[in-house]
Amino acid sequence: MRTKNFSGILFVGIVLLFLAASCHKEAIELSPLAKLDLVVVRGDKTMNKSLLTEFEARVLVEYEYDTIERKCVFVYSADDDMYMYDVTRSDVVEVRRENPFSVMVEAVIDDDVLRGESETLTIGDDPLTISIVLHSENGGHTFIDLGLPSGTLWAECNLGARKPEEYGTYYAWGEIATKDLFSWNTYSIGNELDSVTRLDASHDAATANWGDNWRMPSREDFDELYSSCTRTWTTRNNVNGYQLTGLNGNSIFLPAAGGRGDGNIYEGGSCGFYWLSSVYTDDTQFAWGFLIDADSFYETSYYRMYGQTIRPVCNAQ
Repeated sequence: MRTKNFSGILFVGIVLLFLAASCHKEAIELSPLAKLDLVVVRGDKTMNKSLLTEFEARVLVEYEYDTIERKCVFVYSADDDMYMYDVTRSDVVEVRRENPFSVMVEAVIDDDVLRGESETLTIGDDPLTISIVLHSENGGHTFIDLGLPSGTLWAECNLGARKPEEYGTYYAWGEIATKDLFSWNTYSIGNELDSVTRLDASHDAATANWGDNWRMPSREDFDELYSSCTRTWTTRNNVNGYQLTGLNGNSIFLPAAGGRGDGNIYEGGSCGFYWLSSVYTDDTQFAWGFLIDADSFYETSYYRMYGQTIRPVCNAQ
């Protein structure tokens, strides 16, 4: 499948409306409380907004225990040079005042599926501007262009996760299926990979589960991520982790997903243990990975049989 590389910018304006009604529902007031600023990243060319007069998008407002889904139509306004939310042809997007929420937007433009999600937000008395970057999908999985010199694209989510803050699934190094118990007794690889410098596709969990365009990151990929991005230990939807912001302002979130050994997740919420694709040649019982916590972000090695998370990467084609 051909990888889609997106770097053009399209600004979209939308009014999110708060629906307030009396206890008898006799009066309904629609108040514009927020503007949603979408940035659509497509290819290496800036989309000419005047050539796309309108498009439809799916908008999800996600609360802790509830999700509201609406269909919206955006129409290009030449006067404002942006797309406006067409109230007459769109569902009302309800935002509950003082309740934390996030907004996910999905659109199909020229057969490209684009998705993006906001940080957790709260509507108060003051107007709020919500910024969302929509990115293309590669094999059904979204990547983020961080503007790295190599052009490497990092996945938005961990392998097995559906949202950036979800931990995802855990893998022993070189195994392509997850499991409940991680030990040398359950490690299926044995010494098969002792002589390899880097995992091949048949032993790369990202490739095996997401397709040929994806792979586990290498030590070089980690070094570039470390040197090219600013790092902020933060919380996303009550999950601790690092936000890494690239040279172009785009960012990814790496949750502190911990690791697995005897079946339980250890140090989840305080540390994250991620695999890289290289064996530790000084002692082949180990393989390279990287660790994150509130005070650290560095490359290190782990016993290959441990269960750890993977953040896949792909390359623009």
